[in-house]
Amino acid sequence: MPERKDWEILGEPLGTGGQSTVYKVRNPTRASKRSQSLRTIRAMLAPRTTFELEQGRELADAISEYSRPDHPNELGALKVFDKVRREGAPAEERLQREIEVLKQGRPGLPTLLDSNEAEKWIVTEFFPEGTLEQHNLRFAGKPGSALRAFKTLLKTVAALHKEKIVHRDIKPANVFIGNDGLLVLGDFGIVFLGDQAARMTRTEERVGPWDYMPQWADTGDRLDTVEPNFDVYMLGKLLWCMLSGRLRLPREYHRRPQYDLTKMFSNIKEMHLVNSLLDKCLCEEAGSCLSSAQDLLGLVEEALEKMESALPPVSDKGKLKLKCLACGRGVYQPIVPSARYGSLRFHQYDEQVREVGIIAVRAFCCDVCTHYAFFAAGYPDDAAPKLLAKP
Repeated sequence: MPERKDWEILGEPLGTGGQSTVYKVRNPTRASKRSQSLRTIRAMLAPRTTFELEQGRELADAISEYSRPDHPNELGALKVFDKVRREGAPAEERLQREIEVLKQGRPGLPTLLDSNEAEKWIVTEFFPEGTLEQHNLRFAGKPGSALRAFKTLLKTVAALHKEKIVHRDIKPANVFIGNDGLLVLGDFGIVFLGDQAARMTRTEERVGPWDYMPQWADTGDRLDTVEPNFDVYMLGKLLWCMLSGRLRLPREYHRRPQYDLTKMFSNIKEMHLVNSLLDKCLCEEAGSCLSSAQDLLGLVEEALEKMESALPPVSDKGKLKLKCLACGRGVYQPIVPSARYGSLRFHQYDEQVREVGIIAVRAFCCDVCTHYAFFAAGYPDDAAPKLLAKP
């Protein structure tokens, strides 16, 4: 395993936490190649009497390799546990717990690239787009998009809850936007792992972030047992943040006028469905909260189904948006006019097989099962399927 010095730190820290600092780093392979390229450049530019064509090519290749942008898979996020707190679990324990979770390679979590417990650091994959905290308006006022993204995160947390793992630190700053656009849950420094988790928080140390943890968990003493509904409460706060575009919701105030999504976005009727979900997460009493992310996942899927079944034929961008007549899962997309079936004309006949006119149509294809359908040329005003459908 390479030493930390082989990971080349790039610029200032990306952020700091209670006991750690995070840096953007270049992986050892890429760093080594750049160093070799730099040595080649210096050698080739040294005073010389002749300069052969092949040497010029070698110099050009070295300059190109050295100066090209790093690929995403050549970068990482180095987390160094370099701070000491008077209270709370030692950095070593938090590091061990984070490694223990990430080394299992669970879907929806950052990939662990390297680690060194003795030197107190880990390297995980780097997310160029950063976190939801840095993109707080990404899903604001977009219940469908927000719930679909939230659903992927819920699946990750639900899988953890099945194994009695409670994250305890779910907030926008700890949710990364993956390279595929999916949400990735990070920072497992205070994760609760069954019976082992008691040593992760000291007496009188809080067990989660103040702005996101449930009030019924803030007892002033260490919690010897942390239930999955702890995460469910924070997931509710996260969903509210995603849709509101704000980063802080006090307590369970999502129904108060200044925080109510249905009043913030009064023209979006789907916000009533979101508020119903929040009612089951943001509860003043622990017993009123959904018991796990799995329970919340089922309700989110139901809400999405209701939203999608009520979708209008035309989207907010004026484009046709109809479900596939064959599979029922995909959406018809227009075929470009230059394509073979992009624009067609059909002759129209009466009962006596006499031609009475010509109908111009445009061809569409399902983005899931590739089923073909033909729509009126007046698209998107005339959204009714016309004439033929070709499997």
